[in-house]
Amino acid sequence: MYWPVDDYYYPGERITLFLGENVKKYHHTLTQILMGMLNSGFALRAVEEAMPDPDMMDMPGMRDEMRRPMMLLVKAERECRDN
Repeated sequence: MYWPVDDYYYPGERITLFLGENVKKYHHTLTQILMGMLNSGFALRAVEEAMPDPDMMDMPGMRDEMRRPMMLLVKAERECRDN
């Protein structure tokens, strides 16, 4: 009765089953994503861990999506730098 987070610290391509389809995704740690953006001159404006719409809860497997974030959404803007 747990959700495995396997090989979290190993970034790269992964294939997963999502809504009955094989989906290719690219895994990165939260540190890699956010620090990569900050170190590249972006200012974070919003961070959200998306969750399913309540109307989707009757779809097969969708309740399991509440066990951990489905995805990470980040809004960022490139900061202007004077040289």
